[in-house]
Amino acid sequence: MSTDLTIPADILEAAGLTEADCLVELAVHLYAKRRITIGQALRLSRLSRPEFEKELARRDISLYSLEDLENDVATLKELGRM
Repeated sequence: MSTDLTIPADILEAAGLTEADCLVELAVHLYAKRRITIGQALRLSRLSRPEFEKELARRDISLYSLEDLENDVATLKELGRM
């Protein structure tokens, strides 16, 4: 499924964004809020994984959340490896 989203040119201009910049902004924001996965963020932003990771690092946004860590610890405990 695909949806077209139109953002008026004057709004992009007022924000100082290109269409590509806007897609990156949206992808980073949604990923930071954990509303989309890294794969979805890559598709939305049209960036490679290293480029997207650099963008996250530039903004001090971690790829790995506290919830991810807690899930990994729980899994390791279930597997008897902790």
